Amino acid sequence: MEIKINDYNDREHFRAMCEDAYNVSRTCEYEKNEMHHIHDGCEILFVESGSADYFIDGKKYHISQGDVLVITAKTHHFRRIHELPYQRYGLTLLPGYYKTMIPDPELLTVFETPVPEVFEKCCKRIDPDIFQQMILLLSSLKYECHENHPFQAEMERAVITQLAVLMFRGFGYSRVHTQTLHPLDRQMQEIKEYIDRHFNEPADLETLSRRFFLHPATISRTFPLCCGMTLKKYINRVRICQAARLLEGTDQSIEDIAQCIGYGCVHTFIRQFKALMEISPLQYRKAYHKNNGIEQKS
Repeated sequence: MEIKINDYNDREHFRAMCEDAYNVSRTCEYEKNEMHHIHDGCEILFVESGSADYFIDGKKYHISQGDVLVITAKTHHFRRIHELPYQRYGLTLLPGYYKTMIPDPELLTVFETPVPEVFEKCCKRIDPDIFQQMILLLSSLKYECHENHPFQAEMERAVITQLAVLMFRGFGYSRVHTQTLHPLDRQMQEIKEYIDRHFNEPADLETLSRRFFLHPATISRTFPLCCGMTLKKYINRVRICQAARLLEGTDQSIEDIAQCIGYGCVHTFIRQFKALMEISPLQYRKAYHKNNGIEQKS
């Protein structure tokens, strides 16, 4: 199945990136523009033509034809297009979906943004034959999501697993000895998943300590080692990701959104949003509407 260029509704596309288990697209930009974004799913870009700079958590990634860029779920990224037309395939996957089919922690590394040095070494100018195989798998996945065949879910999982393996090989990643996941690491993952589901509820150390029967100091010390950031930073990131969805898809006021996602003070919400996204919630909504041709209500 051929994936047509820009064959989607913008509002629906952004909803799918945050809510659907996976979403496949093919996009082309004919004007140089800039965009701030964050979403629940991991986003993978396969560049066909043009070039752009992506700033992911403040780190710069320059992508051009034949490159593959992975943007970790719930990670702020800013895009600036350089060379037109900027055309790429896109795949978004919710972590809760792909982690159910890929238990190997080494293979899961393909869904994480590499540091710029590793990106330059491994993810640029992918072998053309391997790159084409990736595109064929995306086309197969697109076909499955539009048709209703027997064992559709099994086929989707098989294709995504195959794509993950192909990316691992195409990036030239190497397997290393992996130890069994420590019980404490597993508990940190459970806490992380709990926050993902209950982001609008109190999630301070004392609350989590009582719920998971762990000392607050143990959570505070171990969570960053397992999840790459402090507990407080992760909670804020999840909440801001949800705020971005509401800013894009609803007309709710900034005050209402702050309350919906768990902030008791709107000023705290605005400060945290700007710290992560580099623009205010209102500026984010205006930029989203402008980029997608949505008329704003007066």
